Amino acid sequence: MSSQSNVEEILDIATKIAISASKPDRNGDPVVDASTINNLLTILQNRKNVDEVIAYIIRQMGREEIDPDTGKLLLKALQGKDLEKALSILGYVKWIYEGISGLNVDWNSISKAQTFKDIVTKLVGSIK
Repeated sequence: MSSQSNVEEILDIATKIAISASKPDRNGDPVVDASTINNLLTILQNRKNVDEVIAYIIRQMGREEIDPDTGKLLLKALQGKDLEKALSILGYVKWIYEGISGLNVDWNSISKAQTFKDIVTKLVGSIK
C-alpha cells in the first residue's frame, strides 16, 4: 500500500468518526464534546499505549460521554493498530471534528459523507 493511499484510508476512517461525533444531540450540541475528542489524543500521546486509550473509550461510552455509534467506530478504528497509526487517526479525527464544529455547517449536509474527499466536497458547498 502506498503512503498516499495509507493516508487517504486513515483520513476516511477519521472522517466517519468525526461526523459521528459531531452529530447534534437533543439540545443541538455534538453528541461527543470537543474536550472528549481532545482527551483521546492527549491520553494516547502521554501513555503511548493503544489498548489504554481503547479502555478509556469503553469507560467514556459507559459514562455516556461517547455515544455508542461513535464508540464503535473508534474501537473498530483503533483495535490492532500500532501507536503511529492510532495517533494519526485520532489527530485527523480532532482536526476534522474541530473543522466541522468551527464552520457551523449543517450536520445533515455532511452526514452521508463516507470519505474525506466526500466531506471536502460537501463542505465546499455548505460553508456559509
